[in-house]
Amino acid sequence: MSSSLAPAGDESSHRFFLAPLRHTKTLYLIRHGEGYHNLFGEKDHDAYKSEQFFDAHLDEKGWKQCAALRNHLERATTHDGAESLLDRIECVVVSPLMRALETAVGSLGGEHLRVVSSHEINNLMFVGSTPIEGVRPGHPPIAHRVTNTRAPLPFLACELCREHIGKNPCDRRRTTSEYKGMFPGVDFSEITEENDALWGTMNEDNTGMCARAHLFMEWVMKRPEQHIAVVTHSAFMAAMLREFGATDQLGCAKHVQLETRKWPQNCEMRPMVVVDPSGGGGSDPMFFAGGEVGI
Repeated sequence: MSSSLAPAGDESSHRFFLAPLRHTKTLYLIRHGEGYHNLFGEKDHDAYKSEQFFDAHLDEKGWKQCAALRNHLERATTHDGAESLLDRIECVVVSPLMRALETAVGSLGGEHLRVVSSHEINNLMFVGSTPIEGVRPGHPPIAHRVTNTRAPLPFLACELCREHIGKNPCDRRRTTSEYKGMFPGVDFSEITEENDALWGTMNEDNTGMCARAHLFMEWVMKRPEQHIAVVTHSAFMAAMLREFGATDQLGCAKHVQLETRKWPQNCEMRPMVVVDPSGGGGSDPMFFAGGEVGI
């Protein structure tokens, strides 16, 4: 290359990586909104050990955070302005814990509907219509999201992206039957155990969480969708970013590393592109082979 075309003062330090599109995915990593366990746990860390916050609901601030994220998703558009982010997202993968499920439907669900029947399939969520002081705020039912490209937007629960597996009651899930009644529009078919068979069996360390992150990434990369929202938790999201985020070894600048390593806020969404160099992707409808073409 002519030196006149090279970046001034930097001819070889920038490293780029081209990969076939079919071996990549865009993940919209979302931490759940503020829950009651967060509200009280920030004041007294022992509150996380309290049964009062078993499978904690979002508090009022958490629901407002969901509304703010939903507003952002509806208004934000792609670079060419052709579609909203909600039009681009093809699937929502969500941890099967109350605060994550509420965040998923609250930020990616549709308009609120009046409940006609407890089995009305157009509703994503029924839970929350009756407030309980200090446990959950009242909240209207939430409908499926209908976008310009798909109706309805699918929601799929996945246990691999749940919070740190330990002994805090806030991280223990309910039975799948309970969730199905509360969230009739969420697909729980990926969860094979009715009861929580994992909580209390271990105190998951960083190595264990990163191993689970690998299993989750292998699972999500085999899915057919290209753009997937993942509603999860701070500790698991941080483990994913530690395991797969930008590093010195990859030649990433410090500010890029910071973008992947900082601890996620409640209801924060980080769009991330994942590249699978092992070639585990599916087919790419945009690929064209060229060469000899019969006319």
